[in-house]
Amino acid sequence: MANKYSKMDTLTYIFMKKTENGTVHIGKDIDFTLPEIGEAIRATGGTPPTSWSNFVLDLTRKKTTIHQRLPQEIIKYGYDLRKKTGRVPGSANINYCGTFVYRGFDKNGNTIPIQDWLEWGNPDKVLVVNNELPELVQKFISNDEASLFSVIDYCDILSKVLEQKVYRIQSPMKWQPNEIDGYYMAKDEETIYAYPVEAKAVSTADDINLVQIHGQYKVFMDKYKNSQFSLVVRPIAARMEKDGMMLAILEHNNLYDPISNKDVSMFNVIEIVKIILNPTINSWMN
Repeated sequence: MANKYSKMDTLTYIFMKKTENGTVHIGKDIDFTLPEIGEAIRATGGTPPTSWSNFVLDLTRKKTTIHQRLPQEIIKYGYDLRKKTGRVPGSANINYCGTFVYRGFDKNGNTIPIQDWLEWGNPDKVLVVNNELPELVQKFISNDEASLFSVIDYCDILSKVLEQKVYRIQSPMKWQPNEIDGYYMAKDEETIYAYPVEAKAVSTADDINLVQIHGQYKVFMDKYKNSQFSLVVRPIAARMEKDGMMLAILEHNNLYDPISNKDVSMFNVIEIVKIILNPTINSWMN
């Protein structure tokens, strides 16, 4: 039997429990955990799925309206929803799931939505890249995220875009609590450059969520914080297109702080590059 539960009822239960029906903590960000999701599903008469680790991510994959992320019972207090990962400080094995983020209201009294998705805009440059996929790969390659990495690797696209020799470490890299779609690195005489790649395929129509990329960035910074080398982490967003792909090279904005300065942009866009494959890939065109 399929698991049946209401995400909106689940979120309402958690919010009302934590705010005592909207009477306390209003105006502050309110975190909630994975165990609290399970508790709320059961409390609202639902049947929990095997795993609910993507509960919030599934609501924030696409750039939808605030009302598709949260029920009005929560929105009316000035809140939006954001994914949060990581271990709760001082706990043995309790992980965060999300945050009710206080956004306040505009001049018309409507809650101000979060803008957590990458705005692509027009590319800064266009590169025509020779399609160097072997004939057998050309014949059988699909149009999912994994195929995007095959093209990046066979055509050495990151080296061409970044103008340095870039090496794939592995894809994916499952460093908890964030999975990194593609893990690439380059180096010069003084610095190692890490390029975590977040990829989206034509087949999914998902948007690039900057909160997810910020989580991946933090994983890199924490992983290598005691390293004996100079490290620069520049996330890359990759979006498949029928004739190639779009790449956004990002740089962490040091002014951003999730507590004291959360309304500034998490990342600065260094460059947006349009890649046109010559010739195109049949499975991507279809």
